[in-house]
Amino acid sequence: MTDVMLIYPYFDTHAPHALLFHPQGIAQLAAVLRVAGVDVNVVDCTFRQRADVLAEIEAAQPDIVGISIMVSISGNARDLARAIRDRMPETLLACGGPLPTLRPRQFDREFDLVFRGEAVQAFSAFCRAYLEAGITVQGLPKFLQRPDAYPGIHYQSPDGGAAIQTAPGSSGETLLNQLPLPDRRDYDHARYQQFWHAREDYSLAGIMTTYGCPYRCDFCSKPIFGNWFRRRSMERIMAEIRDIKTRGYTGLWIADDCLTLDIEHLRAFCRRLIAEKLDMNWWCLSRVDQMTAREIDLMQAAGCRKVFFGLESGSNAVLKLMNKQITTEMAEQTLALFERSSILTAGFFMVGYPGETYETIETTFQWALTLPLDDISFTIPYPLPGTRLFDKVFNVRTEIDWRYENENRITYQSEFDESYLRSRIAEVFAQFTARKRRKPR
Repeated sequence: MTDVMLIYPYFDTHAPHALLFHPQGIAQLAAVLRVAGVDVNVVDCTFRQRADVLAEIEAAQPDIVGISIMVSISGNARDLARAIRDRMPETLLACGGPLPTLRPRQFDREFDLVFRGEAVQAFSAFCRAYLEAGITVQGLPKFLQRPDAYPGIHYQSPDGGAAIQTAPGSSGETLLNQLPLPDRRDYDHARYQQFWHAREDYSLAGIMTTYGCPYRCDFCSKPIFGNWFRRRSMERIMAEIRDIKTRGYTGLWIADDCLTLDIEHLRAFCRRLIAEKLDMNWWCLSRVDQMTAREIDLMQAAGCRKVFFGLESGSNAVLKLMNKQITTEMAEQTLALFERSSILTAGFFMVGYPGETYETIETTFQWALTLPLDDISFTIPYPLPGTRLFDKVFNVRTEIDWRYENENRITYQSEFDESYLRSRIAEVFAQFTARKRRKPR
C-alpha cells in the first residue's frame, strides 16, 4: 500500500523536436510530501508502456493519485484516470498543472479534485489531512467543509451541486527558499542522459532560478507562477545544481519564464557558476530588449550554450498587436551581439495571429530566414483561457488539445487557411535547414 502516487503522464512520442526532461514539479512535490512523512511513489511514464504503468499503480494500491497535466498530455492523463477509476474506485484522483488551473471544470468527470496554481503546499496539506482522517473518496464532501485550508482547490460533487473552489495562492521568496530541494531519486536518469547525448555532447536537467514574469504578452498564459516575479537564493540554486551534477548530468535547462529579466540576478548566477567551478553547460529563455555584450560575455564564460528568444513576428505592427513590447530592430541588434559569441540562438515565431495579414505572415517567414539563428520554430496561435488572445477570438474549440509537440492546428474561427500555414511552415523550415547546412557555425 502506498499513501500517494504522483504520475507524469508523458509517453515519448519520438517527435523530432521533442526535448525530454524529468518533471521538476513532481520532484518538488515528492520532496515536500516526504519531508512531511508521507509515503510517495513517483511514476514517470516517459520511457514506459501504458500497460506497465497501470500494473504498477494497481499493485501499489495508493490512497491518492496525483497526475500532472499540460496541454499536450491532457489526453494521456484523462485516459489513465479513467483506467485507474475502473480498477480502484476507492482511490482519490487529483490533478494539477497549467491546463487544470485554466480549465478546472474540464476535469470534473475523471478527477475528484483539481488543484490550481502553485499547489505544492496546498496538495501536501490536503494529503496529510486526508490520510490522517482515514476516509475514502466517498467521504470527500464532508471532509471539504473547510476548503479554505487548501488554496486553489476545485471540487465538483458527483450529484451536480455547486462546485467548491478556493482562490489559488502564491509563495513569496521566503517560502520558496524554505522548500526542500526537488527529490530526483525516482527518475531513469541514464535514459534521459542517453537521449541528450544522442543530440548534444552534454545532458540537460531542468531547474528554475526565478518564478513568474511581469510582461503581459497577449498570447501568453502563466497559470502557475503568474506575473509576480520572484527569485530563489543563490545558495539554494547552487545546492540544487550540485545535486543534479551528482546524478550524472553535465548541463542545465533553466526553465524560468525568462532568465534575463533581472540582469543583476543573471550576473550573480553566472558569477557563482564560475566561482564554484561547476562546469555545467546550460540553455535558457531570454527577451531581446535587455541584453548587452557585457552580459553575453559573462553568460558564455559561465557555460551558456544556447539561448531561446520569443521573436514571434517580423512585423512591428503585429508585435504591437501581441503586446510583445519589443521591435524587430531590437531583435536584430541583440542577435548580432550573440553572433559574435559562441552561444547558439533559437527563435520562436507565431504566424496567423488575429489582426495580421498574409503579407505580414510572409514578412515573418522571410525575416526569420535572414536572422543569424541556429534553430527556428513556428507555431499557429493557440488561445488559452485567461489570455487576451482567448478573449479576442471567436468559437474557440476548447475540447481540442495538442496530441504531440509542436502540432499546428487552428482551434478557433480564423481568417487564415490552416493547410496554407502548415505548408508554408514546412517550406520555410526546409529552406532554413538547407541554409544552415551550407553555413555551419
